[in-house]
Amino acid sequence: MILVMRNLCAMQAQTVCRLVVACALFLLVACAQQPPIVGPQAIPLRNPTVPIGAILRFDPVKFDGDWSVHSSAGGDWALTTFAVAGRSTQWSEAGRAATLTPRATGIFRLTYDDGTQRDLWVIWTDPDHHTVALGEPGGGYGFIATKVGRFRGDQVSAAAQVLDFNGYRTQDWGVRAR
Repeated sequence: MILVMRNLCAMQAQTVCRLVVACALFLLVACAQQPPIVGPQAIPLRNPTVPIGAILRFDPVKFDGDWSVHSSAGGDWALTTFAVAGRSTQWSEAGRAATLTPRATGIFRLTYDDGTQRDLWVIWTDPDHHTVALGEPGGGYGFIATKVGRFRGDQVSAAAQVLDFNGYRTQDWGVRAR
């Protein structure tokens, strides 16, 4: 009888041990890192966990002018040139016009004539507003633009550094000819 009890306890211990091992394996698999995403969405244009801010010294009068995009993250906005007028209330690009509505200093809502909208953040500008770093928190796009005829390499480098600090990876961006 004692032998039967001892065997029964040993079987129960083995069953409990197997159950513990199975649970541990289940937890290990459940917590395992997911496989990397491959394809065009593998690496976002901007790390969304990095805080982003718009520049406070933005001057809407100095932002007016004709702009050329120096470098771009690509993304969902293939911008090459744009113009700003009316103390930063009017925007035009590639045959499309929009109204710029300020939401905060350096943060705008563009409303196109067809009713579509997008947000535009001026993340950095030099004091004379000849070079700007543009983007938005979701990282759908990012640009470095210079006023036509006002290109300065040191300012473009500064804009890239600020964008990098705000979660972009400008070393991967395409650069357009000046």
